[in-house]
Amino acid sequence: MRVRINNGFTLIELLVTIAILAIILAFAAPSFVNLIENSRVSTQANTLLTAVNLARSEAVKQGIPMSIQNEPGGFINGWCVIDGDLGVDDCKDATLVKRFPALDGVSVNQGGITGVTFDGRGYQTAPGANVRIELDPPGCMPGDSRKRVVSVSLAGRAAVGLEAC
Repeated sequence: MRVRINNGFTLIELLVTIAILAIILAFAAPSFVNLIENSRVSTQANTLLTAVNLARSEAVKQGIPMSIQNEPGGFINGWCVIDGDLGVDDCKDATLVKRFPALDGVSVNQGGITGVTFDGRGYQTAPGANVRIELDPPGCMPGDSRKRVVSVSLAGRAAVGLEAC
């Protein structure tokens, strides 16, 4: 009697393994989409926070007012850090410290705010109220904690928070 040595997989074993992997991937794919959207919103909120902190630190360093101001059409179209008050030069090259690109794949609610100005001590002087800029990922359902909110207090402290849509 001969003993047969098995050196591989049968076609049935291979098909069953592929079917199981396909089922697992079908359940995992939607969560990857949310992961990518959350990462995009978080990155863009942190970029906006970086710009706010740059404006504040430059104001303190140079002892003059510095502003972060949105491009025409809102923060969704980009923003810039300028020396001077809001609306003086609207991101013109003469006063430009740094320009930031447009946001991609998010919706923005800036509540009528066009920017924030800091004085030479780092305090917020314009718009003169606490600032909230909300960034929502696409498909954010009510109750989902996926919205990022960039807030700036009157004392100049900026932070990013996570809130429900």
